Parts: sequence; C-alpha cells; structure tokens
Amino acid sequence: MLKITLKTQSFDKNPNTKTTYILRETEIKEISEQQYINIIESASFFRRLGGSVSQQRAYTCYGYKVVKDTATSPDKQTKTVRTFNFEYI
Repeated sequence: MLKITLKTQSFDKNPNTKTTYILRETEIKEISEQQYINIIESASFFRRLGGSVSQQRAYTCYGYKVVKDTATSPDKQTKTVRTFNFEYI
C-alpha cells in the first residue's frame, strides 16, 4: 500500500521587492496515486496558459518521481509549491 502526502504552500508577491514571496497558507493532506498523476501531468497545461512550472525529481521508495512542483502564475503575483512525500504502509 502506498501513502502519498501532499504539502501545498501558497505564496503572494512581496510588494516591496521584485523577487521575493510571502507565505500565505500551508495545507497538508493525503492524496491518491491518480490525484498525484493528475497534478504532475497538468504542468504542460499551465505552461500553455503562460505560467511557469518547474518539477524536481528524486529517487523515492516508489521510484524516480517528482517530489517538488513549483508553479508561478502568468502575472507573477502568486506562487504555489507542492511537496510530495511517499511512504509504504
């Protein structure tokens, strides 16, 4: 059995600087394998809308998978960082 924990951090642009963001909220929840696949495959859709998406991969107990997904909105005002944690139960 595979357990995937998703930690989502939402950031807003700091009005006093050009490149920094301020943490707005953090959410931690457990997701299914299908939800993980949908999140990872949506990167190309958001790139076509004009946003930027970067995905960091690493070796996990589940294989070579995306462990961090960073998405920035097209207007560069908001940023979402999703971190995945894989565990066998």
